[in-house]
Amino acid sequence: MSSLENALIGAVASSMANVTVYPLDLSKTLLQTQLKNTSLVTPPQQSDGITSNETGDEKKPEKPHYKNTIDCIIKIFKERGFFGLYQGMSASIVANFVQTFFYFFWYNIVRNRYLKVKVEKKFSTIEELSLGIVAAILSQVFTNPISVISTRQQTAESVEASTFQNVIRQILKESGNDITAFWKGFKVSMVLSINPSITYASYQKLKPLLTKSVVSSVTGTTDELSAGQNFVLGVVSKMISTMVTQPLIIAKTSLQRTNSKFKSFQEVLYYLYSNEGVLSLWKGLGPQLTKGVIVQGLLFMFSGEITRLLKRVLLLRSIAGRKSVV
Repeated sequence: MSSLENALIGAVASSMANVTVYPLDLSKTLLQTQLKNTSLVTPPQQSDGITSNETGDEKKPEKPHYKNTIDCIIKIFKERGFFGLYQGMSASIVANFVQTFFYFFWYNIVRNRYLKVKVEKKFSTIEELSLGIVAAILSQVFTNPISVISTRQQTAESVEASTFQNVIRQILKESGNDITAFWKGFKVSMVLSINPSITYASYQKLKPLLTKSVVSSVTGTTDELSAGQNFVLGVVSKMISTMVTQPLIIAKTSLQRTNSKFKSFQEVLYYLYSNEGVLSLWKGLGPQLTKGVIVQGLLFMFSGEITRLLKRVLLLRSIAGRKSVV
């Protein structure tokens, strides 16, 4: 298949997977961005600058503190209702679709171009990682603004404040109409580019282990895996990458959240380590890992099934075309 087809398949599969686990995504963002020292999140009361709620709502005396994923989901449901669990979902799904599309698109282009000049037609782990990093960095140039909007919608203090228009207006007001504010967290996003590369490289390296068993257990030769095998490989691959990059994921969401006062991801990491301890660098790991492995497993499973379905459709069209000619 072409790079465009692979990109579309990956993007559609990613969107389908993320819709199913969105409440987990919302809870992990809120858990990762809550701080013991709230002065780094909300402006001081005496400030006449940016308010935490541009819609005019009164400031709440105390923000809710979430103990864990279940506690977070229950409190959101009680405070905002069922649809509160899907606050900011539209921007989040668009961000996932665009990011996955560009990642798969650039990955296939870079991989195919490199394959043409490569003497040995087999990729090492280092080469797989490098190709993934290049593809991820290229995709972040286009997707970082959507990520900023999505994170701010998820961390807004009310449903009204989380609307697309209010979020855009708040970003521009805080930055003095500086358009580069939509690329806040871009540096850490570049560092985080190693995350999908680790995931994808792990998947590619583990895949031959199951592929061999498929070839030996059936007649003929095939490199296709079942939906269950793709799911398992996706889960294991995502667990590896998430454990390694969790501190950077927290730094990114803390930078991009509503009313964040952090200026760099190094500042976030230093603050968390100094004030909340080393374990705070992995807070929210539960929902992050659960959401990540489920999404990644579903992503590869859906991708495999969509690819297989398209191949069958194209084959049937080809057969029908030949019969019509005859």
